[in-house]
Amino acid sequence: MHVFCADVRDHASYPALVDWVGSNLEGQGLNVLVNNAGVAHFAGFEEVTREIMLEDIETNTIAPLMMTKVPMFVS
Repeated sequence: MHVFCADVRDHASYPALVDWVGSNLEGQGLNVLVNNAGVAHFAGFEEVTREIMLEDIETNTIAPLMMTKVPMFVS
């Protein structure tokens, strides 16, 4: 088992993940990807801000989808 830790909201780090998979898995490919990132903000309606909502959506929805696409670029 190999572990690669990254900030899933940092799209600039995705090429590093592609490179890491390519060099560390010795051409075996990626069999399992665990998207284990998530955030939850518990606040009342009055306290919720646009920034909080964007962080939740980026981390919980967009990032897992984008990280799942990363292995497609590993040669």
